[in-house]
Amino acid sequence: MTYKLNKALSLAAVSAAAFIIILTAKNIKKPYSACFTEYFDTVTDITVIANNDIALSECEEYIKKMDRELSAEDENGLIYRFNRGEAVELSDDTNELIDYAKAFTTQNPDLFSVYLDPLIKAWDIKNNKGNIPDVSAALSECKKKNTVNLGGIAKGFVTDRLISIVKSHGISSALINLGGNTYALGKKSDGAKWQIGIQDPQNENEIIGVIEAENIAVITSGDYQRYFEACGVRYHHIFDPKTGFPVKNGLHSVTVISDDPTLCDALSTAV
Repeated sequence: MTYKLNKALSLAAVSAAAFIIILTAKNIKKPYSACFTEYFDTVTDITVIANNDIALSECEEYIKKMDRELSAEDENGLIYRFNRGEAVELSDDTNELIDYAKAFTTQNPDLFSVYLDPLIKAWDIKNNKGNIPDVSAALSECKKKNTVNLGGIAKGFVTDRLISIVKSHGISSALINLGGNTYALGKKSDGAKWQIGIQDPQNENEIIGVIEAENIAVITSGDYQRYFEACGVRYHHIFDPKTGFPVKNGLHSVTVISDDPTLCDALSTAV
């Protein structure tokens, strides 16, 4: 694809994610930006302050590759095929992510589980028109630990790798937003910190606060992006591993800040 050279950056709203990103930059180095909509069922925005756009093309290739590997919904996805018992060759990154997710599950079994694929498919939140599935049967399948679903952690891991790609090109100023998984590298070209707005979970057009970010990830999970309603009850996509139902703890949104995007993503899901 063609990557856009921006002379100035202004407010960019991320409708498919948990953030509204506020960007401003002066032309010290050239700001290049790219927006991808065909991967991970979300919107990815990448801005780099650089002398060329080579890093953006490498980032897109990596996102494309990992989207193909990590999908548990796409019949061509390697994790989907792995879950069906097929012999597939996973990359070192995917195997590392699976090991990380399994370890995090072991450490936090009541809050996070990488083994929930049968439950996620039973609920089918994205397409559900109001049907409550057989949760008990789905949980029984989950307990066999024969399948994995990396949706609660994958975007944080990929964000981490994208930052590594950007850094490998000598870039020290960038902002990556992978569906609400945001990492601010360095400062903006004018020397100010990046500003990341936290969306009001009850009003997508409002923010409830702004975080000044430098070399940190800011990642939010919430119940307001993917859900359906039945009989006045909201059923969202973050499940309680104990009950098999969408978690009900009074929280609509959780934001975690850390220099580790993978940990941020896992914790925001768990919390």
